[in-house]
Amino acid sequence: MKGSTNFLFKSALSFATLIFVSPTYAAVTEEQIAKLEQEIQELKVMMQKQKEADQEELAKVKKATSASPLNLTHLTTKGGAEFELYGNIRADATYQVKGPSAMFNNISTVPLEHTAAETNNADKFQSSLNATRLGFNFKAPTSLGHDIGGKIEMDFLGGSTRDTFRIRHAYITYDHWLIGQTWSNFNAVEYFPETVDAALSVGGSLTRIAQLKYSNAINPHMNFAVSLEDPKPETVTTTGTQNFQTDPNAKLKLPSLTGRLNYKFDNGSVVSGRAFVTQKATTYGNHDEFIAWGVGLGGKIQLTPTTLLRADYNHIFGDTKNLLWTNYAYVFDKNGDIKPNEFDAVTVGLTQQFTPKIRSSIGLGYMRANTNNSFARLVHDDHSQNKQLIEGWINAFYNPVKPVNIGIEYMYGQRQTFDNKDGLDNRINATIIYDF
Repeated sequence: MKGSTNFLFKSALSFATLIFVSPTYAAVTEEQIAKLEQEIQELKVMMQKQKEADQEELAKVKKATSASPLNLTHLTTKGGAEFELYGNIRADATYQVKGPSAMFNNISTVPLEHTAAETNNADKFQSSLNATRLGFNFKAPTSLGHDIGGKIEMDFLGGSTRDTFRIRHAYITYDHWLIGQTWSNFNAVEYFPETVDAALSVGGSLTRIAQLKYSNAINPHMNFAVSLEDPKPETVTTTGTQNFQTDPNAKLKLPSLTGRLNYKFDNGSVVSGRAFVTQKATTYGNHDEFIAWGVGLGGKIQLTPTTLLRADYNHIFGDTKNLLWTNYAYVFDKNGDIKPNEFDAVTVGLTQQFTPKIRSSIGLGYMRANTNNSFARLVHDDHSQNKQLIEGWINAFYNPVKPVNIGIEYMYGQRQTFDNKDGLDNRINATIIYDF
């Protein structure tokens, strides 16, 4: 009986303890759970905010990267000038049925028909990378309100064999002034129809010359340029077998004065007139001198949005530097008097943009010397001098991607000496150009 009583007492005590303790324990547990749930919720909110911040930062980075790509074209020199590197890698090839001995166009010296030189240069393939080009543009701010700019450009198309390093352009600019070597102010290369041949064709000009030039705008459509240029004296000598003499002692007294006036239309068409005068002097013979001069008129006319007409005309007296493939500027007669050459040259061509990637040009160049003067009579039997040159070409360019141009061209030309001997130029030209 006593054992039963103890058991009942212990059971009652345990029950009482459970009754009094359980509510307290339950209260503590619920409080902890509620606190834990609150902390978990706060952690979720923090994680969501961090995720949103990360996404926002990533979006900013992507936007900045696409809107402002890394600019590697504008770098800085040691002296603080900004400069831009540019150029191209160019591979040229030609197959000539008949033509000159060297690569690229040389219409004025192609071998005469039925000569050994014509046979030796017939059925010939040539290739070259010498027209590859590298250049730098410079610009530096000044405290005077205008930047000082400059350019250096070079290729490997120099020398009589067109395979030596040369400086194409090297000049500085300030405001409206330029000093250094660049295109002659009389040059109209922008009006010459496009060719695959890097040396252009009859009537073309690639004259780059030392000069001091001032240019300015008269109004939004019209501008002008005036320059003093190195006149490049004639220092060619002959073999002595002709009945005339070229000038071994040419000298410069004054620079050549050159002027140009350009007019631009609203549709992008441009026309320009040019002129130059140069004093030619020598210590050879009678120490003779005379004024050489030339005038030019040319332009490019946008006939339609995809059709461009280019044309240029030149008349030159006593000068040879301003156009390619011309004769001597002058010769001496047996009395030591100067007898100047005089000639006309014209080019015309049409370029059609068939698609954004394909364009084609057809062109014609013609030069004819005055045959009714003392120069023509003196050089009549000299087969290095030409009464006329004529050359035509048709080409196509394919631009598969932005920096690459692939071109192919057929070119046919003829030179005729003063005694009516002919030489032929019959070639297919091809090029691949990668611009950078």
